[in-house]
Amino acid sequence: MKKLLYLSSLLLSVFCIAQKQPYVEIISEQDSLEIINYRTKLAQYVNPIPDSAFFYGRKIRTTATNLNYGKGIADADYLLGACFKRVQQNDSALIYFNKSLKLSKELDYNIGKGRAYNNLGRTYYLLGEMEKSITASKNAIASIKNSGPTEDMIIADSHTALATAYSRKNDMNNAITQLLKVDSMHQKAALRPDVIAAAYQNLGNIYLELEEYPTAINQFEKANSEFTKLPEGASQFYKNTTNIFLGKAYLQTEKIKIADSLLSTSYVYFKKAEDQRLVAEIAHYLGQLELKKNNLKKAEIFFTESFTNHKDNNRPFEAAQGALEIVKLELSKNNLKKARYYLEEARVLNIDAQNSKLTQELLFYKAQILSLQGNFKEAYAYSNKAKRLQDSLQRIQSSEKIKEIEAIYETESKDREIKLLTSQKKLAEQQKTNQRNLLLGGLCITSILGLFFFFQYKNRQKIHKKLQELDIAKSTFFANISHEFRTPLTLIKGPIEDQLENGTLTFSERKNLTSAKQNAQRLESLVKQLLGLSKLESGTFKLKVQAGNLSEFLKAQAAFFIYKSQENAIKFVSSISTLNEMAWFDRDVLEKVCVNLLGNAFKYTPINGSIHFNGTLEDGIYKISVKNSGTYLNDDETSKIFERFYQTDPNNPGTGIGLALTKELITLHKGIIKVTSNHETGTEFIIYLPYQKSAFNIDEIVDSPHIEFTSEIAKNIDETLLSKSTSKEDAPILHIIEDTIDIRNYVNSIFNETFIVNESANGNDGIESATTNIPDIIICDIMMPGIDGFEVTKQLKSNPITAHIPIILLTAKVEDADKIKGNNIGADAYVSKPFNSQLLKAQVHNLLENRRKLQERFSQEVILRPKEIEITSAEEQFLDQLQSTMDKHLTDAEFNATRFHEVMAMSRMQLHRKLKALTGQSTTEFLRSQRLKAATLLLKQDKISISEVGYTVGFNDPSYFAKCFKQEYGLSPTKYAEINSLNTQ
Repeated sequence: MKKLLYLSSLLLSVFCIAQKQPYVEIISEQDSLEIINYRTKLAQYVNPIPDSAFFYGRKIRTTATNLNYGKGIADADYLLGACFKRVQQNDSALIYFNKSLKLSKELDYNIGKGRAYNNLGRTYYLLGEMEKSITASKNAIASIKNSGPTEDMIIADSHTALATAYSRKNDMNNAITQLLKVDSMHQKAALRPDVIAAAYQNLGNIYLELEEYPTAINQFEKANSEFTKLPEGASQFYKNTTNIFLGKAYLQTEKIKIADSLLSTSYVYFKKAEDQRLVAEIAHYLGQLELKKNNLKKAEIFFTESFTNHKDNNRPFEAAQGALEIVKLELSKNNLKKARYYLEEARVLNIDAQNSKLTQELLFYKAQILSLQGNFKEAYAYSNKAKRLQDSLQRIQSSEKIKEIEAIYETESKDREIKLLTSQKKLAEQQKTNQRNLLLGGLCITSILGLFFFFQYKNRQKIHKKLQELDIAKSTFFANISHEFRTPLTLIKGPIEDQLENGTLTFSERKNLTSAKQNAQRLESLVKQLLGLSKLESGTFKLKVQAGNLSEFLKAQAAFFIYKSQENAIKFVSSISTLNEMAWFDRDVLEKVCVNLLGNAFKYTPINGSIHFNGTLEDGIYKISVKNSGTYLNDDETSKIFERFYQTDPNNPGTGIGLALTKELITLHKGIIKVTSNHETGTEFIIYLPYQKSAFNIDEIVDSPHIEFTSEIAKNIDETLLSKSTSKEDAPILHIIEDTIDIRNYVNSIFNETFIVNESANGNDGIESATTNIPDIIICDIMMPGIDGFEVTKQLKSNPITAHIPIILLTAKVEDADKIKGNNIGADAYVSKPFNSQLLKAQVHNLLENRRKLQERFSQEVILRPKEIEITSAEEQFLDQLQSTMDKHLTDAEFNATRFHEVMAMSRMQLHRKLKALTGQSTTEFLRSQRLKAATLLLKQDKISISEVGYTVGFNDPSYFAKCFKQEYGLSPTKYAEINSLNTQ
């Protein structure tokens, strides 16, 4: 066979030479294998060891030239061009790509033309010539006429190259469209790992530009997953390129350590590989990283390295970006001369780059420099230009628009799949119809039977439709009747509770009324469950899945039942495995499920029985189980246990709704629930729950941990709290006093984004810490060893230093008598366990909002009498002492913050926190404010001079008094007195 192939090749060579044809297209099998071997080695070495790649590229060209093999020569030129591109010799790369293109056109070699155009596009991109890059990439796609693995690779890679060029021009719509085409090709037939990975890299970079950091990181990780499939040398090179982008993403999300590790490792790798372009790019990000670490000298070294490297190697866009970073750095050092120099460098470089976003930044920093020079008119003009260009860019590259394009693309893909499936289905149905017609044509009896079954089918359809209508009617009825039950239930419970307060009731009367109250509460619970079912059936109940710590959440749910286990003498054991990654779940759904299953377990477990609550990770699924002793369900009962209104024991007080609701909630959450039971171990409910983000639909995912709130107040809680402070250090202080560590951790996780959270494990420590640190709000458990929550509240509310602090009591004790006791000793709110995190957040927000209103009231008063404001007696004592101190020392110029806290017999920090809580002002601000308010009263009387007014209220310097007064009231003291004098006349 080899000899025959060789002879054929030789004869064709002679024929071609005689016909003056330059090249032959058939070579020996051995020669073909030799070229393939060289190509394989070149592909492995082109990135990690470019010198070796050059060696094998020249080997291919020599071998192909000796064999007079035209396509081989074209391929060799294209591969040598790729080697020159790798070492940043872009001019040489263009020469070889154009040689390959010219030869491929002569041979009508479509694959060769596609490869040449593709690499021309990528090289023009590196040179900053975006229009040429786009044209070449489009020509690459148009050159490919047939479909095959190689052809598809070229088309896919050319779409990626197009996307890169469009992205550089800030045309994100076209960029994302090209990359989605690549993904579509990959779905139909798997592309080569480096080709699809390049698309993922580009998608990640687009999302990085749009500040969609979690999505960008996900795309980069997908790219690295594909790169892992390549040979080791190439895999390591490409993964290091992705790590540059990952480092940038983590840098933007303030994960400095991870970013530093990724960028520094890649920097060392590419320094060794002598890839100057990537070294310069990493240096740019390392400069930004050092800037965040406040290492200005290191930052300047990296930025200068990046700028110089890019500029020397004719990369105008990247060089302009580097120059801009130096501009920012020099402005931070107030070095306007150097900032102007590099701004002009960036402007000149951007003439070639023509990047709109870069232009917008140039205008912005030009305006900033002009402003610092005092040229406000020109600064304002440049600022307006920058703003208009920014608005224009936001309109064309908003993340919402990008996501809309993705959605349209996905819809079109699904439509194509549906059409394909429909056509296949129609074909299959047509074949069945033909077969049936052949049979029916010969058998009359079959026709009659067919009609009979047809009418049967129609009849069943009607019955099924009627049943569906009945189900809808039943659900509507349950929803309506449940709402109607609420009013009479309220009117029943109220009088019963009033009667139970009567101390003259006999034992029998109290027993009957208590029974009536318990049944009213059971009926209320039933109403809530019916409403939950009706919401599920009507489709109005939607998942709100968000990232969170599933292990800590489950531990907190278990901790809520510790008191119940002690009260009922039941051994309660929980074992929750730690999940070492963020889980995605709906807190409200899982809370309902856990409360329902654990509540049922406690209901059916006898005294001295046991309940086990476990959570474990099994094969990517989180398994939750609730197992209780003392109950046994036979096979018939276990098969019906999740049916609505089913009861295993007619004498049992249950309604048969809870487990049905639980199953539907778990199904909605993409999970599975099972039940097993035997005589020895009892009954166990097992839930298999997916926790990865990919398990849920996009409309079920809430990315921000604060969007879960449904009420308008709750939606704005975090925004309101954050608006009060400019940094985490200025955030309000929340103090948690709770002896159960799991509940402490859970409450901490709810508030740690917007509060500084302090914790205490018992009442004594809680009182001491609250008195020392003066938090803004306290959440305290009632049942604790030593001093309980009631005593903590009593002591703090009776102490003038801490009397103002709102206290929320948190407990498993749900009796009204306990709530009344808590309210009587001054508790501001009472939340029962298990609690809803939304409700707790709303309570905290409302209490802090009430304190803010008091601050406004007190900060406006010159005389700090309590008046009609509702405050505690201890707080009134503090205000009396404060007013007495003001009356005595306000006019003393020597009376400052130090003497103030000494006179008040409080530490400096205690007084500061107390005044902050009451007036929103620091000690010094409060003193100055009170003196200025006193000054306004004297100015209105118009009996003494302005200077005398200043001296009278404790200011030594009249000019300083005038300055402070104008800052506070916007008018000079003289003008203020004149206006009040005119008003009096």
